[in-house]
Amino acid sequence: MASSNSKNTTQAGYGYTHQSLRRALLPTAYGKPCPHCQQPMLPGQPLDLDHTADRTSYRGFAHATCNRSEGARRGNAQRRARRTWRTSRQW
Repeated sequence: MASSNSKNTTQAGYGYTHQSLRRALLPTAYGKPCPHCQQPMLPGQPLDLDHTADRTSYRGFAHATCNRSEGARRGNAQRRARRTWRTSRQW
């Protein structure tokens, strides 16, 4: 069962417009360096069309693992920044 906070594909930023743009631009990514690891992006490798952090535009293609690792690092940093430390007793 999905949580009440889950978003559909379009709400998450991966709807029809994103998919169409990705399909059209994918052939132009091959042979270019990944912006995260600088290794070439090759046919057959999983590639993501990389959003900006605020999801208002795209940064271009990146290896899927590189892009998702970057997103995880950013999300983890945001969660750490919001963390409130609690102790087991009041001092």
